[in-house]
Amino acid sequence: WIGVVILLAAKRPAATGWAYAVGAFVTFGTFTLLLYFGLNAAETWLDGLTLWLRRILFTIITVVFVVLGVRRFTARPRRGYGLPSWVNAWTALPLGLVATISDIPNAFPMFLAVERLIDTGIGPETAVPVLIGYTAIYALPTLAALIIGLLYQDRLRARLQTLYNRYATGHTKPSGKIAALYFTAAAASLAILIFLVR
Repeated sequence: WIGVVILLAAKRPAATGWAYAVGAFVTFGTFTLLLYFGLNAAETWLDGLTLWLRRILFTIITVVFVVLGVRRFTARPRRGYGLPSWVNAWTALPLGLVATISDIPNAFPMFLAVERLIDTGIGPETAVPVLIGYTAIYALPTLAALIIGLLYQDRLRARLQTLYNRYATGHTKPSGKIAALYFTAAAASLAILIFLVR
């Protein structure tokens, strides 16, 4: 969403967008590698670390999906995000850093990926390229939106604005179907926690 807002509102969308993308990529990659090396070192003296990590992660995932499911039963106002006046090509890089750090709790697949690498005994010579590739995949939607938006900015501006208005203004409608999907995901996560995490 920040990438879309940058394309719509920044005075220099190309420089600002690329700076933001670099900040997000470097921050996520650094955090991922620090997590891997930190937990890998801890595993040598803390027996059963990865087992408890899996239990914690799947418990959090289950709770998150239950909360999301419950929230889908009520209408809520959507929160729009504008671009602060201080965001430019120079400040977008630290903005990418801060935005990525604030989004880390939603990146639970990354925690699972790191845990799997540690649990299977994969060494740093393989794990580091894998995690850098994972970071590239994480950044792909932002990069794709940025590249397409810059290439076809004039043609896509109206569509981007429509997309932004659709998901950032008005109210979310209650949806039993979406709530059911969230509860199904929560049940699947709970089943994994109970029967497979050992």
